[in-house]
Amino acid sequence: MRIRTITLFALLLVVTLIGCAATKQARSVDKMGFLKDLYPLMHDGKDLEALLVYRNPKIATIPRGTYKKFMLDPVLVFRGSESKMKGIPQQDAQLVADTFYALIYQELSKDNEMVAQPGPNTLRAQVAITHLEESMPTLDIVSSIPAPMNFLALGSTLKGITTGKPGFVGEAAIEVRVTDAQSGEVLWAAVDRRVGKKKLDAESFDSWADVYESLRYWAEQTRWRLCKERGQRTDCPQAKA
Repeated sequence: MRIRTITLFALLLVVTLIGCAATKQARSVDKMGFLKDLYPLMHDGKDLEALLVYRNPKIATIPRGTYKKFMLDPVLVFRGSESKMKGIPQQDAQLVADTFYALIYQELSKDNEMVAQPGPNTLRAQVAITHLEESMPTLDIVSSIPAPMNFLALGSTLKGITTGKPGFVGEAAIEVRVTDAQSGEVLWAAVDRRVGKKKLDAESFDSWADVYESLRYWAEQTRWRLCKERGQRTDCPQAKA
């Protein structure tokens, strides 16, 4: 009876302590090689930007509204020499990449004419997923019970403090390059990484939920940023973290 009472109390405590937000930006990200010579040109992103960003100074001289079309290349799963994705089956990684492509395309098509071939007044995006990590739903929920009730809690908390990522949650990292589709000149590039947050809801038991929420956020944020760059609307929809 006492054990059952403690267990019930622990679960209630979990529900109280775990936040509702799905993902958050990580504190750091590794450069995995997709953007190659762009890395030296990148700087730390500011509020609502990716962790690392490159913005071509030429953008300031381009009249707003010049780019009316958008070409989206298939999303790649980039496994560089330093990749930690070796444990992710190719079929799972490809499914994530296809899902990300669909999410981006869906968002961008709301404000842009989507095209399949390079041409004038067209932006072209090349996106690579450079890291994927499934969450461990059961351990994630159990580790949310604070010490001394759970010995996993301390390790999870310490990891969150040092890395910005709570233990047992999922994560994803991407590298993106946007070019003038006709000239090939790089206009913007970014490297970003998002990790799951402690949560307890219907999606908490899906090991890919954190990754999906990261992809959804990036897709919506891309639409928002392009909308802001054009300066033609004041109600650009911002992504929900």
